[in-house]
Order: sequence, then structure tokens, then C-alpha cells
Amino acid sequence: MLFAWLRTRRRRLLADPFPHWWTGHLTRNVAHFALLPEASRARVRDAARVIIAEKRWHGREGVFVTEEMKVTIAAQAALLLLGGDHGYFRPVKDVVVFPTEFRTPVRDDGWEDDRLSEVPLAGRAVDRGPVLLAWDEVLREGRDPAGGQNVVIHEFAHQLDFDEGLSADGPDLGDAALEARWRPAFASHFERHERDVAAGLGNPLFTPHAADDEYEFFANASESFYCRPALFRRRYPELYQLLAAYYRVDPAEWFGGGR
Repeated sequence: MLFAWLRTRRRRLLADPFPHWWTGHLTRNVAHFALLPEASRARVRDAARVIIAEKRWHGREGVFVTEEMKVTIAAQAALLLLGGDHGYFRPVKDVVVFPTEFRTPVRDDGWEDDRLSEVPLAGRAVDRGPVLLAWDEVLREGRDPAGGQNVVIHEFAHQLDFDEGLSADGPDLGDAALEARWRPAFASHFERHERDVAAGLGNPLFTPHAADDEYEFFANASESFYCRPALFRRRYPELYQLLAAYYRVDPAEWFGGGR
């Protein structure tokens, strides 16, 4: 009954015209949008509307969450849904927007404000909880993928991982051979990155933070897959093939072979 109600609600939502002023937010703030073929743009518009409607939006530290913020964040998250809706990130009920880097309450302290983490963050994804984002980073990275980082893609990739067990078990790809390669490929590349970080070696596609655990490595790989796909495909062809099979897109085509 719940799923039928959701499908009906979404059909009604998408039957209305896309707000024309939202297109301006997309063209200004989501560089990927202009690169997509029209069918994929339509999919981004639809998925963004569902995400906006089905999440609760909160501002912190003086932020009033505007339509521009919602559209900009939801459209970047929608890039992960071009090949399948993945339940529109169903476990995520709340998106929390900070003006800039923030420190989160400590989980062991019941998420109260009296004891904050020491490390400032631009984003955080909580398993079966909210996605927290720094608006200045969302805007900067959304407008320019060339840096290879995208905090919205990163945190919503975490949410897919939490929900579908991607790092632990691997996804259903509809191809037994690809599925068998997922865990060994990600594990071996993660271990290599761990060694490189320990040796002080830099990497234009993976941050030192990606060596923390396989969850961070997958989220970072998703960023590079979407933001610097040509370089990612050259350096990590197996990971690129696996992520293309999972997300069911080929971002290198969007950039015309560049980046």
C-alpha cells in the first residue's frame, strides 16, 4: 500500500510542469546539467523534484534553505539516479544545510550539541539518518567539476552504499561476471591507495581521506567517476567499468572525452 501510494504521489507531482525558474538554478549551479543529453536532463529534473518533495530540508547556523539550494543539491544527487531511481534515497529523510564547514555532534553523545567532533566537515552522511552539507562547497563544486570533487555526490553515494551494501557485498549488476569482480577490484585498489597514502604519494583522483576505509573509497570513486571520468577511466579502467554498470551511465561521453 505504501509503495502504491508513493508511486501515485510521484506521478501527480511529475504531471505538473517543471518550474521554469528552477532551470536557471540548474544552468548556473549544476555544470553537469548542460552536458547531458535531453533525455537525461529530463530525468534529472524529475528526480530532483521527487527528492525535493520527499525530504525535509533544514538550515543551520543562520541558513534559510531556499528553492535554489534545494534544486542545486537535489539535481546533483539526481545524477546518481540516472540509471535507476534507487528508491530516491528512501532512507534519507532529512537534508541539513550549513553555510560552510561545520562540526557535528558526536554520535556517542546522542547527537547533542555539548560535545562536537574536532574535525570540520563539508559533508556527512549518517546511516539511516540525514545528509549534512556545507552550502559554499556544494555551490563551488557543483559549478566546476574540474576539481574532481563533489560533496553532494560523495554523501549521497554513501547513502546508496549504506542502503544497498555496496562496499560489504557489492551490487546486483545483472551480470554474474561483473558482480564477481566488484569486491576484489575495490578491495585491491583500496589497499593500494592505503599504501600510497602511507608512503606520502598523491593522487589526483583519490584524497587521503579515501584511505580511511572502503566506504570512503567508494564514495570518492563515485565523485571521480562523475567529475573526472576520462582520467578515471584511463587510470582505473576496471573500477570505471564496474561503476558504469552500477550507475548505468557513461560520464566520459558527457565530457566529450575530456577531464
